[in-house]
Amino acid sequence: MEQFVQDFEINVGHFKKALEKERKKLEEIEHELEPVKQRLQEIENEIILIQREIKENEARIKEIKNHIKRIQMKTLEAETDRQIEMLERDRERLVKELNERKAKIAELKEKYQDLLIEENDLMKKEFELEEKKRLHEERIQKYLRRIEQIMKQIQREIDIYRTLQ
Repeated sequence: MEQFVQDFEINVGHFKKALEKERKKLEEIEHELEPVKQRLQEIENEIILIQREIKENEARIKEIKNHIKRIQMKTLEAETDRQIEMLERDRERLVKELNERKAKIAELKEKYQDLLIEENDLMKKEFELEEKKRLHEERIQKYLRRIEQIMKQIQREIDIYRTLQ
């Protein structure tokens, strides 16, 4: 009987070691997964800010274009050279701002695309890590069930041994 109990203790010991190994791997994966999830959240926030900034710039461009049209109409109606010069200066200032806003939008769209690519890569990595995590969690559950079975079997053998004595 003692040999039987020792054999079971050895079996349980092997499973406990394997269980600890899987738990360590799981912790490593979770540690690796944490910065990925954090960066994904940062990217999501950056994307929202960029989208908002693009919309604001596009709205301002629309306003500028409308203002330029009004200036052009006023220029046609201007009666003096002084009025024409003032309107032309305003128009040049608006055209300059328009070009700056268009350049800013192009820059924001490029950054937006870069963030989407980075987000996609991180999502793939997150998926792979989550899959590894799930596999290790399944192994842990399998080891726990096996240890529980062994413990029940030991208890049954001990109960049988006691009833025979």
